[in-house]
Amino acid sequence: MAWLTVSYVLWLLGGWFGLHHLYLRRDKQAFIWLCTFGGCFGLGWLRDLWRIPEYVEDCKGTESNRIEFHQRVMRNPKPPFSIVRYGGELIMGNLFGYLVLMTMPADFVKEGLGNILSVYLPPLAVAIGVYLVGNIGREKVTFKSCVIGAYCGVPWLIKDSNNIAVVPLLSAFAARWKGVSWRLHREKQQRLPWRLLKFGVLSGLYYSLWISAIYFNGSITTKDGETVLIRDAVNNFFKSPAWAETKDSLWKLYEFYNIHGWHKLWEELVEVFDPVGEKNAYKVLGVTPETSQEEITSKYRKLARQWHPDKHKDPAKKAEAQEKFIEIQTSYDILSKLKTRRARKNKKSAKNPNHTEL
Repeated sequence: MAWLTVSYVLWLLGGWFGLHHLYLRRDKQAFIWLCTFGGCFGLGWLRDLWRIPEYVEDCKGTESNRIEFHQRVMRNPKPPFSIVRYGGELIMGNLFGYLVLMTMPADFVKEGLGNILSVYLPPLAVAIGVYLVGNIGREKVTFKSCVIGAYCGVPWLIKDSNNIAVVPLLSAFAARWKGVSWRLHREKQQRLPWRLLKFGVLSGLYYSLWISAIYFNGSITTKDGETVLIRDAVNNFFKSPAWAETKDSLWKLYEFYNIHGWHKLWEELVEVFDPVGEKNAYKVLGVTPETSQEEITSKYRKLARQWHPDKHKDPAKKAEAQEKFIEIQTSYDILSKLKTRRARKNKKSAKNPNHTEL
């Protein structure tokens, strides 16, 4: 009963990431759930709701489970075709194939080595995806059949390297046709730390591929409507004044830590990250901490008149002015409140010089 309860709790709390499958030693299925957010965005997770009791019995290896499996093998010497498993093989094959293709920069795959890799690497990734799904539970497929089927789709990739969809179809068909069989003996169970290590390494590899795909082929659109590749945007950021300021701040924090230690470093970090927006407010209004309240008010009024939305007729400029006007108003409010609060605090300290605030 405890196994079943824990499984359902993990299914509810972390089922989209395969926690219940990891608990029940179904590591391949846990990894697939992690890759697909619960088996195709929650569909597999929902199906697990009534499959978990069966998974628990299989994990515990009860006598009734062994008898039931023996009867199933006697009825079907070869695992029967399952549309759910076949669909899962297609999904994982397509996911891995397209993911590997997306990790290659578009200009790299146009010719030469890049073009060769774009044709011959994705089928291998497809075969791995099909193999993972095919080896869930008591069924197994051979990696050889998955690979042979996948590489039968190479002619389609030579014609169009983006046409991966046919490759998982052939790989899954080959796996179902020639390579599928029952897993008559249970896999040797490894220790939990080793299982978690492998699961973590594979998960890290999978998400690093996504990061590479986004970095090399992702793009952003600026407010001017210009499309910029993320890799170019990242490179430009590291050349920008903002990064130079950030790098300088980090170096100063490191030096501060060496002198003052962790406790004072935390206070300095709070100051650097400007939680109340004081530094940004000074920048927006073009004033400094030494500027008096009267001068801040004068600067605020001047900027407010300059950026008042009613002074602009063009809709785009009017929207920009509205945003700037709100930023100016917010900055003035922040500085006014801070100066008022500090003036009150200084006045209180002057009246009670021996008072220590806890």
